[in-house]
Amino acid sequence: MGEGATLEGITAHDPDAAKLSTAKAFKLVLTGGYLNRVVFISIFWTCTIVTLFSIYAFGPQILALFNLQSGDEANIGYGLINLFFLVGNIVALLVVDKLGRRPVLIWGFTLSGVGLVFLAVFPNAPLALIALAFAFYAIFNGGPSILEWIYPNELFPTKVRATAVGLCTGTSRIGAAIGTFATPLALTHLGLSGTMWIAAAIALLGAAVSFFMAPETKGQNLEQAAALHP
Repeated sequence: MGEGATLEGITAHDPDAAKLSTAKAFKLVLTGGYLNRVVFISIFWTCTIVTLFSIYAFGPQILALFNLQSGDEANIGYGLINLFFLVGNIVALLVVDKLGRRPVLIWGFTLSGVGLVFLAVFPNAPLALIALAFAFYAIFNGGPSILEWIYPNELFPTKVRATAVGLCTGTSRIGAAIGTFATPLALTHLGLSGTMWIAAAIALLGAAVSFFMAPETKGQNLEQAAALHP
């Protein structure tokens, strides 16, 4: 989380952090300059996991609709998607400190959205292209996925970090629950292409929000990254 992020750097700059009550912490987060960061993290986190949770929950069913037979073939395809997710997370972890948070997040959303747009436009494409599009989505989704665990802890000072991260986590889980329950309804009423269009729009919304709101914390320690006016 940036160069120079030591235990002393995390705690020593704010010795009164433990004395702040929960009510005061919420007030500081929701009325101070950190509200913009709460909004940013909540939106980008939600955009990441709505599509992720939906594909995790209904992967075999979605693959079957792409002309993959249900049963073993669809389950193998689902397993490969999970493997691509893992590859994407590993690659993102290796490059995030070199490229910076903003490029990894913005391009991750944009390119994963491109994969979903292809699936929306060409739901009856040959199997190889369908697999490639899913791999494209899964690999590039790794950037936003790993930044869920980096950005929230960098952007808030010690005294409100737990409160702010908890608030962002709760908000994102509401979105994930809605996405998970809405996916089978969308597949039933909008069809496969319509569902993929919604997923693509969510990913591209994440890219747009990240472009306008994501701060760059590359090379900063936690105190610098959490400062509103560095």
